[in-house]
Formats: sequence, structure tokens, C-alpha cells
Amino acid sequence: MILFSPVSSAQSTGSCDVPAVNNPTTSDSISLESVEDPFWSDDSPLYDLTSDVFVDFTVDNDSATSVSMKLVPGYMYTFCISITSNQEDPPVNPSSDIYLMTEPNWDRYVIDYEMREGNGFFEAFDELPVEWRDIDDWLPFRDVHAYEDTTYVEFSVAIDSSGSGFFGGGDIPYYLVIDGWENRRHTNTEASGGDIDVEVLIDVEERLNIPKFTATLLVGSLPLACIIMPMIIHMRYMATGRENVEGEERRELPYLDSENRNSQDT
Repeated sequence: MILFSPVSSAQSTGSCDVPAVNNPTTSDSISLESVEDPFWSDDSPLYDLTSDVFVDFTVDNDSATSVSMKLVPGYMYTFCISITSNQEDPPVNPSSDIYLMTEPNWDRYVIDYEMREGNGFFEAFDELPVEWRDIDDWLPFRDVHAYEDTTYVEFSVAIDSSGSGFFGGGDIPYYLVIDGWENRRHTNTEASGGDIDVEVLIDVEERLNIPKFTATLLVGSLPLACIIMPMIIHMRYMATGRENVEGEERRELPYLDSENRNSQDT
């Protein structure tokens, strides 16, 4: 459930300065999905996330909840996530794992959760060669947005491309996952032993996107300059030499000029 605060003041946590009252279209820009029943949820985001968001919710013990959204080029997204103990069912360890991932990786994450009680499932996966694991494994966005065993984290991300979803861009949802169970990653934390309360602030700012072809022009201009500049210098040098020769041919020598005058006088 997405909770809207009635207070009109702004929520300010770390690098995030987000109004406590969400934009009216926020309910159609984000949605909460539980890892236990994601395929039965129809609350997928309808619109791109272009305004600030404040949302808080509770993650049950040995479970996970995600905030799905559509991140688009032209904006910088700053996330501030804080985790505290739930008063009704306090955990032994209130820390959690936080991941940002794309929709295909979220689907693999859900499958891992459903098959976690299978005998030897994780052990069989560990026996696969490392170069084959990416085919079946879920990965955080850009392989870096994984923040484990923490109670507070800040990070920023910008989508630089609107290409296909296979390369991480495109019109696909992104999932901010609050993990409260022991997944297959060796660096993750164990289940908290109780419920945790999560507060998520998303600060959205417009940013200037440099066209993608500028990198090609910059890289390609260097070898072209090495070829064109010597040709220009050579052509200007040759042109200057021809001008000097033509000027010398047109000028009469003083000695010959004096001989012509003497012959005319005689």
C-alpha cells in the first residue's frame, strides 16, 4: 500500500528533497509488488516517472517487496532509502538488501524465491561455469546497484539510452527491490527475523542529454585531423611557392634594363 502523508512540508533526507504530498499522477507512475505473488498483480506503472515520489511500506519477514517504475532518459533519479524496525514485529537484525534491476532480472529473482526450498537448487547453480551463470542469474542494474546489509543508502542513476530492453533501456519497468530473505548472492544478509518498515524518497531532476553521435564525432575527428591537416599545410606551402616564382619571373633585372637603355642611346 502506498501511503500519502497529509503534512504539506517537504521530506528531506540526505540528498533527497521530496515533497511529502505526492503528485496526483504518482499512483499511476509507481506500484508496489510482493515477491510472493507478483504474477497476480496488475498494478504495473502506466506513466513515466517524471516527478518526485515519497512512499513507505512494510516488508514481511523472509520476503521482499519492490517499487516498480518507468525510468526514462532526460532525468536524474536520486534514491534515498531508509529501513527501520517494525514496532509490531521487530526484527533481530533490521538491515536489509537493496537492489535496482530491470524487469527480466526481476522475473528471475521471483523464480529464485519460489525455488529456494528446492533440494540442492543453489548448490547446482554454483556448479555452473561462471561464463554461463548470466543466462540464468538475476543481476542488479549495470552490475553495480546492489547495496547489501544496510539500513540506509543513497544512490543516483540516469538512463542514457532509449534503445531495446536487452541493453537496459527502452520502455520497460525498473524495480527497486527491498530484500528481506537470504537470496543466492554470497554477500547478502540473512533474513531479518521480523518485519521492517521502509521509506523511499525519489528525487527527480531534469538533465541535459548529449546526443549519442557526439562521441562518434569526437573519436572520428582525431584521425581525420591527422590526415587532413598535413594536406592543408602542404597545399598552402605549394601555393605560396608558386606565387613567389611568378613574381620573380615578372620582375626585370636591373642589369638587363640598363643594357637596353644604353643600346637605345647609341
